[in-house]
Amino acid sequence: MVWLTALIVVAAAGLSFWQYWRWTHRRLLELAAKVPGPPTIPILGNALIFMVNARETLDEIQKLHKQYGDNFRFWLGPELNICVKNPTDIRTLLSSNKVNQKGPSYKFLQPFIGNGILAGGSKWRPHRKIATPSYNKKSVEYFTPIFNKEAEDIARVFCRKDPNVPFDAYKDVVICTTQCVNQTLMGLSKEDSLNLYRLDEMVGGTRGLYDLIFKKMTKWWLQIPLIYWLTSYKRLQNYYIKLLDDFSSDIVKRRRKALELSTPDEDCMGIVDRFILSKQMSEQEIKWDTTTLFTTSQEAAAKMASGVLMILAHLPDWQDKVYNEMMDIVGGDGPVTSEQLKQLQYLDMVYKESLRYFAIAALIQRTVEEEVTINEGTITLPVGTSLTLSIHPLHRDPRYWEEPDKVMPERFMPEKVKERDPNAFVPFSLGPMDCLGRVYATALIKTIVVWVLRYAYLEPAGSLDNVKLHYAISVSAAGGYNVRARPREGNRNLRNGRINGLS
Repeated sequence: MVWLTALIVVAAAGLSFWQYWRWTHRRLLELAAKVPGPPTIPILGNALIFMVNARETLDEIQKLHKQYGDNFRFWLGPELNICVKNPTDIRTLLSSNKVNQKGPSYKFLQPFIGNGILAGGSKWRPHRKIATPSYNKKSVEYFTPIFNKEAEDIARVFCRKDPNVPFDAYKDVVICTTQCVNQTLMGLSKEDSLNLYRLDEMVGGTRGLYDLIFKKMTKWWLQIPLIYWLTSYKRLQNYYIKLLDDFSSDIVKRRRKALELSTPDEDCMGIVDRFILSKQMSEQEIKWDTTTLFTTSQEAAAKMASGVLMILAHLPDWQDKVYNEMMDIVGGDGPVTSEQLKQLQYLDMVYKESLRYFAIAALIQRTVEEEVTINEGTITLPVGTSLTLSIHPLHRDPRYWEEPDKVMPERFMPEKVKERDPNAFVPFSLGPMDCLGRVYATALIKTIVVWVLRYAYLEPAGSLDNVKLHYAISVSAAGGYNVRARPREGNRNLRNGRINGLS
């Protein structure tokens, strides 16, 4: 009898809370009802739809867009999510001060990188302002010699590969991008960069870290503290937190010691020095944002560069176009300048097609802080909505892209671009929270490609049709960026025997 009474009391309390929640959120529920979306189940809402592995998440979003159109809603428990794919609405929303905060999914990043530049919160804007000068065109110009040196080194690595054995280009390219980021944005010398504490673990562990965070985002039971504590995931989280702290602490310690001796010129100063000298950030905040900008710079740039190389390997005609144009403008030896990179139109087309096909930021999440209308005023997004901007589905939308699942660099020829909605291509986000490193990444990636093509002819390994994507924080090719490489005949550097005995 006591148990029955207790059960009735609990049920009554639950019903009362549910009614209270519906009353206090009546505006949200009213507006949500006007947006199409899948039917829900009690308590979980639509959470079961997204209980899939990382390779299937984007497919599920695509299916829902196909079924419900450019805009649809889904519920994760009591959390309203609205997905938007219309390019005009995406531009409007990303540029609006009404949705100028990151979405709730970013809270899962906070144990690792705090509440700074990437995760959002009150500190992202002043921290970003401090870091921004290190990413501008003038600073990138100063970084060009390092890009060239490291890119030439990685080109030599490609030439040493057995031309009959496929390899994942990312595993080599990420070493190059890591050294570039360390010697520019982190402000380290080459010697310091090579001797950073736990560097190899950091470079090799990024995907595992992203997978862990993504699992907690998408598996509701892992968000129950007791269950999370009882699983191996909590121990794994502690491992990554310690790894990130050890790594960033070593960088900051080295830069503090260097700053005691001299201060770099403003135009070529790294972000860590800027954080330290600003005196606006705590030691922990400096370490968190150092980790954030290290990882998002070297890992994302490596993925994008590897995507370009893989596309060139599979499209020999385009590889020839890029190579011939490159030889005419840049030549077969010597440093690559930013002015030369601007003239490489064929490389730019392949680069943009890679950004479309392998959209790094496949889904962008924001929180609606004030009501805002979309879809020509027919839909009002209520306050508190978790807004998901569907960049990957937009980049694969047949209304804007002919045969969207095929790799076709020619779609970025000037005449094709003029025919297409300019808002249909959003590779680096938009607005005040856009990608901080777009200029930096573009220069680094194109420099790597030029040097690799100078020394190596790339050949395919596997198929490029409908490449499976792995989505966990950022997007990558699930099976790796697999290519084969053989030295180019007639390269002067090869004839002079500069590449470890190759001739």
